[in-house]
Amino acid sequence: MRRRMMAWALRRQGPDQPPLTLSGRRIYILPTRAGLAFGGLLAVAFIAGMNYGSGLAMLLAFWLCGFALAAMMRTQRSMAGSELLSVRADSVFAGQPVPVALRLSSCTAARDFFATTLDGADLKAEATTSGLSSAQGEITLEFAPAPRGIWSLPALQLGTLAPFGLFRTWTWLAPPLQVPVYPRPEGGRPLPEAPGSANGQAPGAAGHDELTWLRPFREGDSPRQVAWKAYAREAPLLVREYRGNAQLAREFDPGSLPGLPLEQQLSQLCEWVLLADSRGERYRLRLPGGIDLDGAGSAHREACLLALARFDAGEVR
Repeated sequence: MRRRMMAWALRRQGPDQPPLTLSGRRIYILPTRAGLAFGGLLAVAFIAGMNYGSGLAMLLAFWLCGFALAAMMRTQRSMAGSELLSVRADSVFAGQPVPVALRLSSCTAARDFFATTLDGADLKAEATTSGLSSAQGEITLEFAPAPRGIWSLPALQLGTLAPFGLFRTWTWLAPPLQVPVYPRPEGGRPLPEAPGSANGQAPGAAGHDELTWLRPFREGDSPRQVAWKAYAREAPLLVREYRGNAQLAREFDPGSLPGLPLEQQLSQLCEWVLLADSRGERYRLRLPGGIDLDGAGSAHREACLLALARFDAGEVR
């Protein structure tokens, strides 16, 4: 029933693409257990006043009724009119919790929000306003660790009990957010030897490398290797390749890890990518299916990690 109600609400309210205003049309409200108990007290006071003809009891009943109506309106307005500015999440490694940050505007009770998923699992929600304006708040939700792959944000039920706790108001949110989950970096295998460094051959020293060819510029290439003179002559942006640098490029391939299950192979490759990047070395990642990434720098590292996260042996077969 909850799944059908959520599906109906999501169809009714349309796509959730931030920035998104939480209008009253998409906000739902029901009494809490405390609210039901308060309603019972209200009914008892009204019946007692009617039976015994007590003006004080009737006055108390009508006063409580007015307070309940005001509490219902305040609770609904604590969320109505708020604006979901952005939904963001950083990439993580397998086994790590997935943090998702929701930035809200015109929300005066961000610290009182709670969030649940469709299965009813409560999420750890922390509200912060550091670095934000007084009219904004950021709620960080922490999801359970996810396996390697592309993690999609499930539909969220974002609600609040503020300010009196008599009513519970909530809305369904389903923003299109996907987060890459990289393999867990682990493995005890040493880095593969760079071509040209085996059998006692030392790679070419810096400054004595032989120019081999010019290739198109790729994101992550060093500006020092760009052929600026050719670019000044209205040529495309080209990068100089040296034989010495090519010899220093390490090659990472699952074929060099026989006997290991697929996930352990990907974890070892992830460990090698991070280690080579921390050393500032050039490396090439080769995966079945025609994936061949060669380069250096942070952009190349992210491209390799994303390829490892998306790799599916079933599609290759």
